[in-house]
Amino acid sequence: MRSDIYIHHYELVSRFGLNSRSDRTRHKGVLIKIGDGVGCIHPWRELGDPSLEELIEDLRKGRFFRPLVRSAIKCAMVDGRARSQGVSVFDKVEVPRSHATIVGGSERIEEAVAAGFEVVKMKAGRRVAEEVELLNAMHERYPNLRWRLDFNNVLDGGGIRAFIKSLNESLRVKIDFLEDPCEVNDRDWAGIRSLYGIPLAVDRKVEEARGQFTYAIAKPALDDITPLCARAMIEGWELVFTSYMDHPIGQCYAAWCSGKVEKRFYGLEDPVAGLMTHGLFEPDAFIERMGDPSPQWQSPGGTGFGFDDLLEDVKWEKLK
Repeated sequence: MRSDIYIHHYELVSRFGLNSRSDRTRHKGVLIKIGDGVGCIHPWRELGDPSLEELIEDLRKGRFFRPLVRSAIKCAMVDGRARSQGVSVFDKVEVPRSHATIVGGSERIEEAVAAGFEVVKMKAGRRVAEEVELLNAMHERYPNLRWRLDFNNVLDGGGIRAFIKSLNESLRVKIDFLEDPCEVNDRDWAGIRSLYGIPLAVDRKVEEARGQFTYAIAKPALDDITPLCARAMIEGWELVFTSYMDHPIGQCYAAWCSGKVEKRFYGLEDPVAGLMTHGLFEPDAFIERMGDPSPQWQSPGGTGFGFDDLLEDVKWEKLK
């Protein structure tokens, strides 16, 4: 007998646009509830995801082929099993440390350093001159700080080369990777790493990139993790686990997946993940439960993925 599915609409409000393709600051998603378990669906339309309405209709019609829907159901299944047993999914799971994910100016970087972060991931490519000036200034102030720059493919090969040339040489060696610096079919893609010695990372276009990269970004909200791990082992990629900048339930699911992979595929995962993203949003009860962003993962407490008391107050709508 098919289980009933319930949903709860939510909206997260960010201080700035959260990717290099949009300045949008209001972000809608749904929590889903199947039995005792809760999952999260949080699409990013500007990055190619289906609309939230399409994904809800998939749930309603029992169409579970889209990755965001499948992952939310997996999250709910894991969560439900743990809740029914009265245990936390994080028991005996060691979650990797995280980089700071920031958007905004120097004050956000200063906050990250003050919180103990040693690696900062920053969105880049939309306001190149300002970003270059900021990076050079922050490197002079924090010379040991390491950087991960995510361009969301907004530049072409010429643009990314000009960007790199504008950075101080001492800063370039502090860059862990350039994520999606340009489209993988750009003629300059394959030469960026060899020309500048900066590793490349790929988010959504692993197959198209033809192996010309070092890091694959693993998003449990979107990716089928076990096949990705197997492929990474064969190809020699390092996996960097990140949240989908979604609801704290989804953030916790990403953290749990990251910890489980490190235990199962030892050494495959980069020791610094990107799981501390709740600080990008204005506070609400769930976000406040996550605590202040810090490099070390903090479980929200409770059974399953946590938030037991907060979930008791959620108003659920049955899908019919």
